[in-house]
Amino acid sequence: MCYRNGYGYRCDCCGEDFRQKNLSSNEAVLNEIMRFIKVWNDMIGAVKFDKDGMEPFMVAFTPGEQMKVIPKDKAEEYLPCFGEDDVIELAPDTDFVISYDRQLLFKVGDQKYLDGPALIYAVDEEGEVLSLSVADIYEIQEMLERRTLLVTEDGDEIPVLSLN
Repeated sequence: MCYRNGYGYRCDCCGEDFRQKNLSSNEAVLNEIMRFIKVWNDMIGAVKFDKDGMEPFMVAFTPGEQMKVIPKDKAEEYLPCFGEDDVIELAPDTDFVISYDRQLLFKVGDQKYLDGPALIYAVDEEGEVLSLSVADIYEIQEMLERRTLLVTEDGDEIPVLSLN
């Protein structure tokens, strides 16, 4: 019997239809390993979802640009220090947290301004990221519109986010 065309198809070489091949012990072990890997991949894929089965979404924002709604697994593309060396505090006027790079923060008197990318998202009591709802995203968008200002530095106007 010829298996050159794979399983489940009529062989062009010898013309025989598929017949179940008796697997050797090595092939049987490999099949079991492949099944285990598939189940493991499915389990790992499920971890990125929150308790309601949704992939956690957050808002990525850079002053002067449109805000973006991104999945949590893309957070490091917008904020490379996310989860490692970022500042996490309450976002102004909301119940959400804001995460940003401390090097992009500057102060003028008592006012704090951010002139680089930030992530805004919801967390639970344990600090796990929760997915934002449409109402949450709208609330964040309104806050960003209210708090985005233009400051003048050396004659240039720079968009910044006022944090207090």
